[in-house]
Amino acid sequence: MFTFAAMKSAFAEIDAACQAFVQQEQIPGLAGGIVQDGKLVHVITLGLADVEVVRRVEAGTAFRIASMTKNMTCLALLALRDRGLLRLDAPLSDYVPQFASVAPATRDSGPVTLRHLMTHTAGFVTDDPWGDRLLGMTPAELDALIARGTLFARPPGVAFEYSNLGYALLGRVLTNVSGEPYQAFIRRTFLEPLGMTRTTFDAIAAQRDDFAFGYRLDEGTWSRERIEPDGEVGAMGGLVTTVPDYGRWVAFLLGAWPARDDPEQGPARRATVREMALWHAPTFLPEATDGREPAPTAYSYGLMRSVDAKLGWRLHHSGGLPGYGSHVLMLPDRGWGVFAFANKTYPQVARLTLSVAEMLHDAAPKPAPAKPSAALMRAVEAVVAAYAAGRVAGIGSVLAGNFLLDMPARFRDAELTALKKRLGDGNLEGVEPIHALAGRFTVVCARGRLRGTITLSPDAEPGIQKLVLTAEDA
Repeated sequence: MFTFAAMKSAFAEIDAACQAFVQQEQIPGLAGGIVQDGKLVHVITLGLADVEVVRRVEAGTAFRIASMTKNMTCLALLALRDRGLLRLDAPLSDYVPQFASVAPATRDSGPVTLRHLMTHTAGFVTDDPWGDRLLGMTPAELDALIARGTLFARPPGVAFEYSNLGYALLGRVLTNVSGEPYQAFIRRTFLEPLGMTRTTFDAIAAQRDDFAFGYRLDEGTWSRERIEPDGEVGAMGGLVTTVPDYGRWVAFLLGAWPARDDPEQGPARRATVREMALWHAPTFLPEATDGREPAPTAYSYGLMRSVDAKLGWRLHHSGGLPGYGSHVLMLPDRGWGVFAFANKTYPQVARLTLSVAEMLHDAAPKPAPAKPSAALMRAVEAVVAAYAAGRVAGIGSVLAGNFLLDMPARFRDAELTALKKRLGDGNLEGVEPIHALAGRFTVVCARGRLRGTITLSPDAEPGIQKLVLTAEDA
């Protein structure tokens, strides 16, 4: 948790970075927010929502967030799955009957499933420029595309390839299974329960209120992009929202961590939200992040998951439409979320949110270390005692049944004796849990450090099933 002084200093630095980004990227207007521990704690507003009349961006200005809609689409599908109304590995044709007449990519291809569509592995071609102009597609036009389109670039289940069409079809699934239009289902399931009263799919109606018009810059001249109307394929990227509203969505998602015994309170189960963060389709695409090393990345369900040395694991997704660019980044283990919306065609807003997350990381105190479980602590203390004695005979009660079968006691004793001779006497310095049944520990010794990794068994009384010890000389 930040102190007030640290927050004030960090937010001033973040505001300056956002201003520099807007100037560097020549963006008319930008709005953003920072969520911490379930609350929107900071709002950024810069520049113009309407260049022609010089109307400034305010906290309540609505922006299109494009493909940041996709994680809401996925959570809606998972919610229906939880109710037993659909199966993720069922063929798409079970829920969109028109798809049964689509010829497969090859004669030996398996059927396209909902999971393929959710993870962009259905075999469709990447279609951002084409799809971005089709939000207003009618049901009849989508039917015609299913019937006559050249849908497959490759067989399903072979590789990741980002597809807006796939999410358009998921919107049809939600409509058919729920019995109401996709947009109405999303409104009833998420927007209304979370109080997201300014969030809509109808950009034409939204422009009658405080709305950020989208712009492009050509040879120094600003021009408005066409506003794409709401239509049959809004599930791929149709949302219009504000900073306060989207802050509620981010807070809801982050509220799924950590797993706990508290009663459920949100519009979807916490376990279901956490399921959205699993890696499904490796992408390993380099991010446009100011020369940083590309982070290992995979697509989950409407979110991407990356891992880097500084921030650890993070969830994120960008959005882009003619006239708009946006990005959300969440650090579930820290309870932080950062997001920003811009009203220029395809700016790399991911560069900004990642920089802001790093600023928060640098300004925040280190999180308190996790406490080891009683079983893990008991096992570590037993290993430290065995190291001191030079033999494992005295710790049999904490060993799993396989331990001495995998390495008989005489070899374990020889290992402990050699380590003790090399490093000398020692005292336990600390234990770092990996989870309740595994962890790492360090023993500070007279001539170096003993480092160990323990994995416990899933027995009623967990015992040590695996132990790895390494020596570091002083």
